[in-house]
Amino acid sequence: MLLTCPSCETRYQVDEAAIDRAAGRQVRCANCGYLWHFAPSLEENLPVQAAPAAAGPAAARASSGTNAPSALSTPLDLGSAAAPALVVQRHGRRAIFQAVVILVVATAVLVPILARNTVVQTWPEATKVYDAVGLKTAGPGTGLDIKVTPLRSEGSFVVTGEITNMTDRPLSVPPLRVALRDSTQREVEFQIIDPPVGTLPAGKAAQFKAVFEHPSVTATDVVATFGQE
Repeated sequence: MLLTCPSCETRYQVDEAAIDRAAGRQVRCANCGYLWHFAPSLEENLPVQAAPAAAGPAAARASSGTNAPSALSTPLDLGSAAAPALVVQRHGRRAIFQAVVILVVATAVLVPILARNTVVQTWPEATKVYDAVGLKTAGPGTGLDIKVTPLRSEGSFVVTGEITNMTDRPLSVPPLRVALRDSTQREVEFQIIDPPVGTLPAGKAAQFKAVFEHPSVTATDVVATFGQE
């Protein structure tokens, strides 16, 4: 017969010979420890109250008129070979559901934090969000190397350069800031230029160019960095 615990709804396959069909028997759930009296003929599930201290085993035997209780007079522990558990229902499903919810929430919270450098490489604007909450990130263009070649003419300052991906994975290329400096390394002028490519494959290089028309006469050097500030 199938027997379901009234407390936790764990189901058990019980050998009918282990329970008196007319009188029933006390049974104990292996999952939650709930003890009740099950009467198959009436399909009753009555909780068992704790007996007073005075009514011990000796008193029980005296009231029944026998000195040796039968097997059917003792509680049947479910979950044994005679009454194996089939499935833990509501509580088991609830525990699994709660574990899944916790995992999803933890993933949603932790991944953007632990993988913030990868997020910034894919979406440079995310740096402002992380800065606002006090989380440090690798600077824009981390893993990218810049080399520049300045060329000063009478009416312009032409800067050519090359960006190289020094990593073993593709990287997003953020905008470039190309600045002219004087002999004291003071910045006198700058330009923000779009990257030559959106994504640079591992180990590859891309060229860029910036032209300053009528630059300051004091401009003698150039520095190129990633970012817009």
